[in-house]
Amino acid sequence: MAGISSGNIWIDTFHILQKKDLEERYRKRWNLQFNYSLADNLTEEQRKAGWKISQTTRFACFTCSNCSHFWNSGRVTLIFHYRLGKSKTGTVLFYPFRQMCRQCDYDRFINPRFKEESVKITLENLILKIRKNCYGEKMDSDSQHIKNPIIRRTKPHERDLCEACMKGVCNKEYDVL
Repeated sequence: MAGISSGNIWIDTFHILQKKDLEERYRKRWNLQFNYSLADNLTEEQRKAGWKISQTTRFACFTCSNCSHFWNSGRVTLIFHYRLGKSKTGTVLFYPFRQMCRQCDYDRFINPRFKEESVKITLENLILKIRKNCYGEKMDSDSQHIKNPIIRRTKPHERDLCEACMKGVCNKEYDVL
């Protein structure tokens, strides 16, 4: 699949990073899929099935598809569920929370757009967590380089327009094993 792009920065970046850091190292391929119905917790059944969860917050941009209004947000919530399957694959499910436009009262959620560097840092951090939590890799202070890009807070956060706020999961950062 070398050289073929999905057209999605998250999927393409994850494919490149997992190839080097997971597939070549552990002989298991990992796939990233969007899932807009992920919860911010795991059920007992999901835990028993090996699922893990990670949540973080990143900076992103939005453009309303109705009125073209543009805005930035320093509080875009991302949830990842991940698990190492019994076959030769691992799965990552991904939910980037959306926001609504205040300019035109457009009642649909708009997907965030992220800078390439932010996507890369976020996925590198996730892969470190996968290596630790799915493969039991010990992370000493030299090998655990979890990076957090500088979050630039812009204007007050509009809770009434934030999907993550509406679901009660905004601005939390955690991992559940």
